[in-house]
Amino acid sequence: MSIKKIYYEYDDASGISIGIKYEKYLYQCQSKYQNIEIIKTNKYGNVLYLDGCFMLSQKNQDFYHNEALSLTPKNARKILIIGGGDYGIASMLARKENITEVTVVEIDNTVVNISKKYFPENFKLTKKQLKKIKLVIDDGMIFLKNNKIKYDSIIVDSTDPVGDAKVLFSKKFIRVCNDSLKKNGVLIQQSGSPIKDMKTVIKPLVEKYESIGLRDIIISSFPMPLYPTGTWSFLKAKRA
Repeated sequence: MSIKKIYYEYDDASGISIGIKYEKYLYQCQSKYQNIEIIKTNKYGNVLYLDGCFMLSQKNQDFYHNEALSLTPKNARKILIIGGGDYGIASMLARKENITEVTVVEIDNTVVNISKKYFPENFKLTKKQLKKIKLVIDDGMIFLKNNKIKYDSIIVDSTDPVGDAKVLFSKKFIRVCNDSLKKNGVLIQQSGSPIKDMKTVIKPLVEKYESIGLRDIIISSFPMPLYPTGTWSFLKAKRA
């Protein structure tokens, strides 16, 4: 009997370990910000892990991206994405006729370069669509502090609140997001699992939103089979 090669992700908060059978270990590097790994699977295509946590796959990833798109205002024209260097959400937005500009602010340029190689489908756009996307390699907090542009929507497509990503869940960061939104602009933020992160991530974020004055706050949950607990969420709110 052949021995199966399984890549496991262990989630300390839930005590859950999720394993994916893979065919080949394709790539690993330590960037300035995180450990980046790519494995090749038969069922999910290439799979991206950051610091040992599942982030992206070529197949079965649409739950996450489609949910972000469904929360984006239908009349939005100018959108800012904090994170999202894999271009998963950006490429889908760029295909929308009504959207004229998508700015991607990614702190780790290595993620962008690796994604171009191992997730090329996210970069296969027409010249017109590619022209809509503006890539900025910068810290999201620093970018927003210096930002003078108002956006119809800001999507925070970040990793969990660990290490450099902690600031993206702070009241200070949410305030600068609010300041960069147009009137009735919408903030959409990755907020973890409603099963395991309600007390530690979601409720604290909601309290910060409320204290700043963001309105019409909703928690939108959706299935993500390869994420811990199999269920994930976005928070959505309108500018204060």
